[in-house]
Amino acid sequence: MKSILILSLVLMGLVEIPLFNDLKTKEIMVGGEVKGEEITIQRLSEPTVQNNASSFISPSPCLSSTPTSIIQSTDTPKTFPLITEEMILLDQEKKLKDEKLEFFFPELDQSKTWYLRVVFELNSVEDVLGFDSPGFTIHVDDRLAYQRSVFETGVETISFNLAAFSNTPQTLSIWSGNTGDEFKDTFAIIKKIKLISKNTHHFIETEVINDLLVTVDSDEYFTLEWSSPKTNDVNLEKPLAYEIRYLSEQITSENWSQAQLAEVFLPQNFSPQAAGSKEIVLVKKPAIARGYLVIRSIDSAGILSPLGESVLFKVKD
Repeated sequence: MKSILILSLVLMGLVEIPLFNDLKTKEIMVGGEVKGEEITIQRLSEPTVQNNASSFISPSPCLSSTPTSIIQSTDTPKTFPLITEEMILLDQEKKLKDEKLEFFFPELDQSKTWYLRVVFELNSVEDVLGFDSPGFTIHVDDRLAYQRSVFETGVETISFNLAAFSNTPQTLSIWSGNTGDEFKDTFAIIKKIKLISKNTHHFIETEVINDLLVTVDSDEYFTLEWSSPKTNDVNLEKPLAYEIRYLSEQITSENWSQAQLAEVFLPQNFSPQAAGSKEIVLVKKPAIARGYLVIRSIDSAGILSPLGESVLFKVKD
């Protein structure tokens, strides 16, 4: 009888141990204040596809800091399900300060027009001015798709056609941080990132670039200056990109496709500034000694602005 009683007490003790453990709290420091509760750190939410007839199963873009200050999505498979309508890449706030946030693009339905939409807030007290000192950048693969200078702060919602950079994009990377004095406090809060399918877009009108100034610096480089054109593009409120072309004769709408693309030498990463800002680039000398240069902007829908005046250049003998 005594053995049965002892065994019963031991069993009751074993049953109660987990109960006491469940009641324990873990002191967590939050904003300098001790909170008597345990906080569960969750991974960023799973990518969400809306209006898709088939179910979508994808690895979570779990984001974690790395020694190289790059926050990367992990567990990426070799193939992705076909995305047909909309996909949310990030739906909770993420602060970026001298960090890079990276995602792998899913496979997209090539019969549709795909826009990347990013909601973010840039905060900065930087005192460095210039297109080579951005506080926020977006790259599609290895191409700079968008940048915002340290003086263009505040909440922004931007969207643009991915096809302006690649029909089959592979990676998306977003960076924000200090570009001047390292003790300055520049950072961005990313609020939402998603891919959306848009078969139509609102009417966009962009000014013609007619103030292009060409300076032949040497046999190797030209300096080009112009004003970032005004636009009613509510997706960006400034051009998405530029195309600079040259030809041995004046460039028209008819021979535009025959004109060659000029290669920008500096800055290595170049993206339009706010409308009305002065743009300055250094381009490699065209493959001809005499000809014409012209520049057109590209809007968020991937459409070229109207053709402006061709500017004559001649390499010195």
